[in-house]
This record gives sequence, C-alpha cells and structure tokens, in this order.
Amino acid sequence: MTISTKKLLTTLSIISFFTLSTAAVPSVAAAATPKATATHPIEYQIGVCPEVVMDGASLQYFKSQGFTTVQLIARNQGTYQAELNKIRSMGMKPILDIEFPIWDGGKYKGTPITSYGNYFKSLKAAGWEYVASEGGRDGDVGYISQFFKGYVNYNCDRCGLWHAPTYPFHKQPGTVMNSWESYYPQQWPAIQQGAKEAAALGKQNGLLAGVWGSSANPVRQNSLTGGSPNYKEMFDWSYANGCGFTHFHAWFSLRTDAVAAYKQWGFDQIVSTLQKTYPATNAAAQAKQSATPAPKVTPAPTPKIVAKTPVATVKPPVKPTATPTVKATVKPPVKPTATPTVKAQPTVKAQTTASKVTPTPTPAATVKATPTTVVKQQSTPTPSVPANVTQTPEQLQAATPLDMTSFETPSNDTAPTHALSLAQPASVVSLPPQPVLEFSLLGLGIPALVVGAIYLLMRKP
Repeated sequence: MTISTKKLLTTLSIISFFTLSTAAVPSVAAAATPKATATHPIEYQIGVCPEVVMDGASLQYFKSQGFTTVQLIARNQGTYQAELNKIRSMGMKPILDIEFPIWDGGKYKGTPITSYGNYFKSLKAAGWEYVASEGGRDGDVGYISQFFKGYVNYNCDRCGLWHAPTYPFHKQPGTVMNSWESYYPQQWPAIQQGAKEAAALGKQNGLLAGVWGSSANPVRQNSLTGGSPNYKEMFDWSYANGCGFTHFHAWFSLRTDAVAAYKQWGFDQIVSTLQKTYPATNAAAQAKQSATPAPKVTPAPTPKIVAKTPVATVKPPVKPTATPTVKATVKPPVKPTATPTVKAQPTVKAQTTASKVTPTPTPAATVKATPTTVVKQQSTPTPSVPANVTQTPEQLQAATPLDMTSFETPSNDTAPTHALSLAQPASVVSLPPQPVLEFSLLGLGIPALVVGAIYLLMRKP
C-alpha cells in the first residue's frame, strides 16, 4: 500500500505536536517543586569564652558544622586582640559580648554607661566593630553606638520586652540585630511581638539557644522530643509572618568544653535537623548538606533537549518513504514481458504466414494474461506432434534453436505461446504421450490462424 506524501507529513506533524506537549509537562512539575519545599539559608553563630577560641580545635569543629559567626564572651574589660585575630584568621565574623563587664545580670545597673567610655575606645582601637549585651540602662544603646557600627540586643530571659515602652532596646536606632533568648515557652509571645516590631524597622532577628539542659531550658527539650514551642516552629512562624529569622545562636556562657557540651545536650542533632530547612549560609555547610542545592539544578536544561528531538525525527521518514518503492515495482514486470517474445521471433528463418502473425498479438496480450497456467498447458504436446500437424521443413528448422527459457519467462500469454509451442518439436520430445484427439484439436488451430491472417491482409487499404 502506497501512502501519499501529503498524508505522511500530516501524520508526522500530529505525532510531533503530541510529543512536544507531553515533554513539556515534567518541566512544569520540576519548576513547582522548589516552591513547595522552600528553604531559607540562615547564619549559625556560637557564643563562647576566650579559652574555646584559642584551644586550637573548637573553632574548626563548629565551622565544619556550618557556624560562621563567633560571639566572644568577654570575662573582663580586656581587649581580646589575640582572640579577635584568631576568629578572623578562621574566616569567621567576630562580635564581642560585653554583658559581664557592663551589666552581669543587673549587678552593675547602678553604674552609668558613660563610665565605660575608655573601655569602649580600647575595644574600637583593637578592631572590634560590633558588641552585644542583655538588659542594660536607658540610653545604653545610644551611647554605645558612638563607638561601634552596631549593637546586638539579647533582650533577657523572662523579661518581656526589655524597658518597653520607655526605652525598648529592640527598636533603638543603634540596634542592628535582636538575638532573642529562647529558654522558656512563656518568652515566646514577647519574642513574636518584638520580632514583628523590629522587622518593620528593617532590623534583623534570630534565636539565642542556651546550651544546657534541665528544667531551665524546656525549649531545647521540645526541640529534641517534638514539643511546642521548639526552635524549628519558631523559625517557621517567623517566615510565615514576614519577619524571617536570620540566625541561630548557640550560647555556651563561660564553659570551656564547648564541643562536649554541644554534643551532650543534643545540639548536634538539633542543628542537623534545623539545617534541612534552614541551611547554613556558608559554602562549607552547603557542601555538607548536599541535598539542599540539588533541586535547583535538575529541571532547567530538560525542555531544550526535548525541543530538538522532534525536529530530528520528522525529517528522516520523509525521504525514504515515497521514492524507490513505486518505481521498482512498476517497471520490472513491463520490460521482461515484451523482451522474450521479441527476441524469440528473429530466430525464425522461414518467412511463412504463421511466423508473421505471431508478433502482432504479443504486446497486447502479455500485460494482463496469467503466465503460469499458460506455460503448463503449452508443454503438454507429445512427440507425435509432427505426425498430426502439417509443417514445412523450414518451420521445423526455424523452431529447433528455441529452448525452454521462453516458456519459463513469467510474462508469456496464451496466443503467442501456442504458436511457438507448435513450432518447436525439439522442446517437447521428452514429454509423455498425449491422446490423438488433443492433437486433432490443436491441428485445427493452424487453419484458423491462416484464415485470420488472410482476413487481416484483406482489410488493409
């Protein structure tokens, strides 16, 4: 069956359309995946004493866990120049926690903040740019901001919003960040309110987690057992309410065994779980959390590859389909049909009437006649043909060179085959004897052919 080129091209166009339509579906699903599992990179901080900074191992460990900021807890009014240099050499951000020298849980609340002027100058000269503290007096943030780039407010535990409404520390112009102390569930409402108010002013917010256990730190316990509130719930809330927390601060107080305490109280597990949704902002932690960047890469190149594929598949089928098949099947049957008949005629040397008549009907009959049946019928005569058929010696001599190849050609028809078979006694010698009646009927064919020839000659003008 032959398919027209127009129908073939139409079919291929429809197939290409559906291929492109189905190929585009995965790319839409891939694009929607990151939105459903959105992550928010945050900064991980540690609050440690000078001994932890200088022990030669602790900072390396915490950096490997994704921590990039060190809040050095000052024991006294020293400048901590060596510790500052060490933190910077590790590629980490330094902040100096000065709560013990200037406040110490309210111990120095009667000492004016202005009395610490020289201390602040020495810290600035050493290279400290940011300081942090909890509690404090009215006016502390304004005065401290004269010496440093910014103040980090810890608020305080179970204090509500410190010195609100007269002097709210979390909203002061010099406050650049609020690191909310998160030990007790009853602190959570104040943190929610303060975070919203600070975020509206463009200030950063985050959680300060105490690295200790027992009943003094139930939020830590909730984070391990699934209770509420816990650290992850707090982060989830912050991003759902437009004040996304930007850091998680593990505060060790003055403990010198920070790494041991970190593991003892389960913070290695807490941080690892938290980083699945809130990965660390530094490159080292992102390499460790290999599952985080993967979804952003798999979907972009897929549509481009699919778009090129149908173009290649449409072109190849068009070239081979329409060409060789039709021409090869039509021409071969025509040529072999006429060729054997024409070549067989020149071999007849006698110029008899019968030999002249045979080529005339050959071209017309050879195209439609069934070759197989005719060939078998023509091979039936027996060696007694010359006895019952009147033939001239010239006819016998002319028919002798022909062989069976003329009958084996699948294009011979009825009329010319009868004439050739009767003129070839040599080709039928080996055939079995046939009844006399058959030869008598065959003998009647020659007079009929002679009469037909005479009739045709008489009709010529």
